[in-house]
Amino acid sequence: MKIVIIGSVAAGTSVAAKARRNTEEAEIVVYDQDKDISYSICGIPYYIGEEVEELDKLTPRNAAWFKKRYNVDIFTEHRVTAIHPETQTLEVENLQTKEKKTESYDELVLATGAKPIVPEIFKA
Repeated sequence: MKIVIIGSVAAGTSVAAKARRNTEEAEIVVYDQDKDISYSICGIPYYIGEEVEELDKLTPRNAAWFKKRYNVDIFTEHRVTAIHPETQTLEVENLQTKEKKTESYDELVLATGAKPIVPEIFKA
């Protein structure tokens, strides 16, 4: 079984870890368009307020840690550009090399987060 997860912040990495605890046999792959994974977005105010001096302190885990701990392959700076549920495939672009590939999956999890709504009063 191959599980593909799109998104690698809190939900995506939690799903990957839980999936691994449920089965050792599954191939688990995570894609995220950002450079960092599993960062503490809620900690940004502490960085801005200079209570946290280094931004790296808000990124407690990296892809290598997840590979070693959970045998999960995490591909950062990769954007999923299309999902084809009828064939259980998706198209992925490496944002560094611009290389594109088609990836198959048995189970797909969307953990891409949300976009904030900015009230008109705060828009420039």
